Amino acid sequence: MKTKDLKMKKLLAILPEYACVGVCILMILLGLFKREIFFSSVNMLNILKQGAVLTILAIGMGFVLISGCIDLTVGINMAISALISVTFQEKIGAGGAVLLAVAVCVAISLLNMGIVYITKARAMEIMMLTFSLKMVYRGMAQAFSGNQSFRTTGCADWFLALGKGSTLGLPNLMWFMLITAVALGIVLSKMKFGRQVTLVGINPEASRLAGISVQKTRLVCFIISGLCAAVAGILLAARTGTIKALSGDNYEMDAVCGLVIGGYSMAGGFGSTWRAVVGVYAYTIMKNLMDLAGLDAYTQTIIQGVVLVGAVALDVYLRVKRAGGKSK
Repeated sequence: MKTKDLKMKKLLAILPEYACVGVCILMILLGLFKREIFFSSVNMLNILKQGAVLTILAIGMGFVLISGCIDLTVGINMAISALISVTFQEKIGAGGAVLLAVAVCVAISLLNMGIVYITKARAMEIMMLTFSLKMVYRGMAQAFSGNQSFRTTGCADWFLALGKGSTLGLPNLMWFMLITAVALGIVLSKMKFGRQVTLVGINPEASRLAGISVQKTRLVCFIISGLCAAVAGILLAARTGTIKALSGDNYEMDAVCGLVIGGYSMAGGFGSTWRAVVGVYAYTIMKNLMDLAGLDAYTQTIIQGVVLVGAVALDVYLRVKRAGGKSK
């Protein structure tokens, strides 16, 4: 009996760590109420494609979050990438436009980290800094585009195939997501740099004393985030067919929701790419179910907020539990 009780206690102790899997399964089960529409091939394909772009963005943002920072410019960074990759194709070609989009996104991430480094900002200060920079970049994007919409009809065929084509029966968007998840998953869980990111997020001062460059580690995390935002923006442009300055704006909040549902710690030091994938798809399925149920935008916003509050509450509980019952 004691052995069974001990096993049950261990099971109950680890269950919260994998709550994201339970949430994702629950969302799929709820789809049974709309089984004819929800499980249709068209809807399943739509969920996979929607989740793929957001997952790529979230994985990159997750690196910054694990390192103990947060970057709220990733959504507008993604929008800028989409805008550049479409509008510059007539001038420098599709390949040149894509490279320019990636370069600009990385430059934005470098600028963000540079400002964080110069100001010595921490936690809440970093959030407010990146939020302020988001407003700056948003205004610049609107000024550049004249707040107009741009269609992708004149774009190169191979560019459009990135978002609308498929390879070996799987949408190209999914291939990009899987490659990103596997590659960055290996970096985070198997390589020295990944361990350094986690250590910096847990305790920056102890990491510094151990010989780890906190600022360099976070700089690379911001670069990874910028690269993922660039890729996500390019894929979004290739998929949707119409792009404007604010096409990816506020995607950062969807990414944060997915990461928190996936079990990422908002305080830093905990997260993995598989959690980002599961969390984002749980969130994507939830939004899809609300659309199928015909809920209005206001009700959907309320439900999303309630779910996010619950996920943050679980994050706080797990953080205290991992710290041995002591809150930071």
